[in-house]
Amino acid sequence: MADKSDIFVAYAFSVGDVFIEIDESQRISRIEGALEWIGIDKAQSAIGRPITDFVSADDAVILQSGLSLLGGILRLGPVRVGFGATVDTRRRIGLFLSRLSSNATRTHIVAMSLNRLDGPDAESNAPLADMESFLRRLPDILEEGEKNANSDILVSMLQMNKHMQGRDKQGFERQLAALSLGGKNATELGDGRFALVHEATNEGDAQRLMDTLASTTGQRFESATLDAETLGDGSDAAKALVYSIRKFSEESPDFSLQDLSENYTEKMEDTRKRIQTLRSLLKERQFDIAYQPIISLSTQKMHHVEALVRFDKRGSSPYELITFAEEVGMIGDFDQIMFESVVAKLRHLVSRGAPASIAVNLSARSLTTAAFVERLEADLKQNKELAGRLLIEVTESAQISDLDALGEAINKIRALGFAVCLDDFGAGLSGFQYLRHLKVDIVKIDGSYVRDAENDPESRAFLHAMSTLCRDLKIRTVGEWVETPAQFELLQSIGVDMGQGYLFGRPKLTLPQDMRGALENVD
Repeated sequence: MADKSDIFVAYAFSVGDVFIEIDESQRISRIEGALEWIGIDKAQSAIGRPITDFVSADDAVILQSGLSLLGGILRLGPVRVGFGATVDTRRRIGLFLSRLSSNATRTHIVAMSLNRLDGPDAESNAPLADMESFLRRLPDILEEGEKNANSDILVSMLQMNKHMQGRDKQGFERQLAALSLGGKNATELGDGRFALVHEATNEGDAQRLMDTLASTTGQRFESATLDAETLGDGSDAAKALVYSIRKFSEESPDFSLQDLSENYTEKMEDTRKRIQTLRSLLKERQFDIAYQPIISLSTQKMHHVEALVRFDKRGSSPYELITFAEEVGMIGDFDQIMFESVVAKLRHLVSRGAPASIAVNLSARSLTTAAFVERLEADLKQNKELAGRLLIEVTESAQISDLDALGEAINKIRALGFAVCLDDFGAGLSGFQYLRHLKVDIVKIDGSYVRDAENDPESRAFLHAMSTLCRDLKIRTVGEWVETPAQFELLQSIGVDMGQGYLFGRPKLTLPQDMRGALENVD
């Protein structure tokens, strides 16, 4: 029978570049593989030397912190370091650390080139994932972790006791990533707030990891560790956990570290019940669609209507439920059902010869999800006869994290002949950045500018600037919250194309009789 270390060597060569075995004093007892690549002429020249001789002082701290955790957990990595016999021969590699048992004295390490490990992201110097990517993949990580009977997958949230910057912050982030599952499952949630996914084999492993992080970085912080499995298996538990992390990132007083530590199970159960209620609403389609007119300001005739959801559950506004759907990762389900409902309504109207044009809202989060975009593209191709009648309105409740993905989705929609509108332009800090990246046909100017423009010269100036910019970009504009004749006249005078608001009509469950035909072409 083959020696177990020989099995490790064979495994190393199938997935990595170098196999290393170190003894309990962290000295190399065996090394095989592409040694010349890391500046080692002969294996014997490395035998007996501390493994920290082959990394920088900063990387040695990170590597030793990972090694110190082995025993409680049986594997860790990849720990991303520069590794080589000399400074000139150090290569950026990922080290996978493992021990055969908690009592083992030898540690086995598989080293892999970051070019093979990370692919196109190998050159990225950012140790942490962006928050949206982290939260989007978290349910899949937890689901995969359920298959591993030897360890639990936990999520720890941290709040720093003082502000970090420069090298202190960089070092902390690298250490945090190195101790996370897969070496890259950690993120910054906001100023001084972080989260990481990690494994735990024994009770106390999570606290040991926190202690290691504090001792190796010299930073002080408070932490809370959450386990989705306390609520049982299933996607709802993962969604509840994602919601808790979002609320912590927003500094919600009901989701402080202390509150989560003391009332985690109760809060998770309450969130899961809200998720189940929302799922039931969507499955049984317990909502209505109201339609609000958008008027051409030059002709004072209807251009199209916007489809707006209205839930029949008292005490929950559409905004609150939609925001909750976004925060727990169910907005794609909601958007798909809403889209299908509007398309069915529009097809019915068109079959009867009604001159209907309808805008349906789709979340930017849905449009940056590959599976949702793939299905949307297929649905639009099946309904190409609705091009010119169906308008896709992109909504956002938070800053869009992946403009490139959203831009690609919008381009696919427009390539099929469907117009795209960007909602609430000017509401956040990134509106003008969006226009640089996103090619859209229509922009809806946030209603707060329209509301304040009559009496506030600054709001009026911003309103005029947005209208002029869009006109120069050949993008049509809609002014929201139009409630008075004076606001209507002001929008007309500065060249806004369309208006929406109570002056022209409130949302109603029935469509207006004087619907226009196809949407006007936008050059």
